[in-house]
Amino acid sequence: MGGPMTGKTDTISDKAVVLHQHRTVVGLSPWLAEAAVDAVRNGLMLQLVTPADGFITYPVEVMLAQAQGQWVVRAGDQYRDGLTGLPLQWDGHRFSSANGSQGAGALPTSEPWTGGLEIQIVTLHPATEALDLGASTEAAVRALTGNDPVGWGIAEPVTETWSRRDLTSFCRTRAPAPTSVAIVGGDNRSALLGVLTVERVDVGVREQLRLAGPPLSAVDEATIEALAEKLASTVRSMIVAVHPGRSGGVRSSTPSLPALPWGILVGRQEQALDSEPEVIPGRALGRGARRSWWYRVDSGPGAPYENLAAVLRRYGLRTDRQGTG
Repeated sequence: MGGPMTGKTDTISDKAVVLHQHRTVVGLSPWLAEAAVDAVRNGLMLQLVTPADGFITYPVEVMLAQAQGQWVVRAGDQYRDGLTGLPLQWDGHRFSSANGSQGAGALPTSEPWTGGLEIQIVTLHPATEALDLGASTEAAVRALTGNDPVGWGIAEPVTETWSRRDLTSFCRTRAPAPTSVAIVGGDNRSALLGVLTVERVDVGVREQLRLAGPPLSAVDEATIEALAEKLASTVRSMIVAVHPGRSGGVRSSTPSLPALPWGILVGRQEQALDSEPEVIPGRALGRGARRSWWYRVDSGPGAPYENLAAVLRRYGLRTDRQGTG
């Protein structure tokens, strides 16, 4: 059993690894990334504790989701979940729901479509010597910032300048084990952070990009439409959303609503199910076997979540929402 929590020291118990960070912005440092791997390997819950005025980067947020960890916010001698606001208490083993707490109180509110853009892109590649990773990352980062990615690395701050060739070589040397790297792009006005995960699957190599970037208001909607057109012939899917709790790839501890879906691109690898009628108007991109469909889900017969769910059902798809709570 871990010792009593003082709000200052790290603790390892039979249930959890509790790490205290005192920086204003907590990034995915090599030490934190290693601690997450060790916690998962040993069947322990990773709990990251920060001050109430602290922030975490998007790679940390994704890491916590993948490791089934938890962000704990310390405000004086009180603790709460950094994503939901649910009150927490130290139970001698780990932080858990406070006695008698039924929830986080009133639901947070925000103006629709305010907050940082969130983009998830999935690409399937043949597992051949011609494998070339990073094209969708380049396209997405250029669309949001006007420039190529700045760099990549296994932790933050990233250590490698952007190179698709180097990235591909690095992932190849680690195969068949999956590889996740942090992506950095933009500047102060258009900053973004992301996570690129590459793994072998039955049908080849799956490349999944998650980006958290500038506000929707800072990016021309036509630019996002053009990105869908550019990627239509190569990607399996792209989901664009707006998260009210993030900006520039950094998230505050103020509880917020989940990301609000804005659009989805269904790639040419997917065929619509004949039994499902058209749900919302879509736009065909390409022709014949290379045709894809782009759907704007921010308007339609239902709320954005309902529209997205209807499109996913139509194509027999599911979405990975890790790091987007």
